[in-house]
Amino acid sequence: MTKSPAQLKVYLSVVHKLKEMIQRDGLTAGDRLPSERELSERLSVGRSSVREAFRALELLGLIETRHGEGTFLRDFRDHHLVELLGMFILQNGQAEKDVLEMKIWVEMGSMNRLLQNDASTINWLFDSILTSYQNGEITTINHFKSSLFGSSGNRLAFKVWLVLYDFDRMSSKESAALDEDLIYTVKKAALSKDMTTIRTFCAEPVSLQKAK
Repeated sequence: MTKSPAQLKVYLSVVHKLKEMIQRDGLTAGDRLPSERELSERLSVGRSSVREAFRALELLGLIETRHGEGTFLRDFRDHHLVELLGMFILQNGQAEKDVLEMKIWVEMGSMNRLLQNDASTINWLFDSILTSYQNGEITTINHFKSSLFGSSGNRLAFKVWLVLYDFDRMSSKESAALDEDLIYTVKKAALSKDMTTIRTFCAEPVSLQKAK
């Protein structure tokens, strides 16, 4: 069910207050967060709003709930994308579609940046990824994408991609085991600047792998 603008405003306010509290208290990854009841009192908001904020931040991969232990801080990235995506996280299916589309745009932009390198650099990058794959260090499609986009040279774009990936529920497909042939397919497309194959890799990488 879509939240009203007023509900979203309260939710985003809770996320913002929670970030300020984390910074003020000097909490770091692995630290335990206060309970919903305590946060409700400290932030002067309802417990349901705290619960919604926790749910959103957990979906974004910024906190994790351990049964019987509590809620713990993960990597609370130093940018405002949490607030931006927070407006989408409680929305309907159209919002999820928008996030998926944005993720593909970021991936295409990262690939375009990689293609600006000369052939020897592209070969070196894919050969390094292939070696990591053969050593068991890169095992999923997501790992493959992370290695590529992390090498694009644009740190902000990579951070944006990480957050979008965490949020995109459809990306669970990309947890599939990586096939060595997919590395060669994308390498060939990068060297020949085959943008059709590259876009398919960004949008539906599993389909390329199944085609082999």
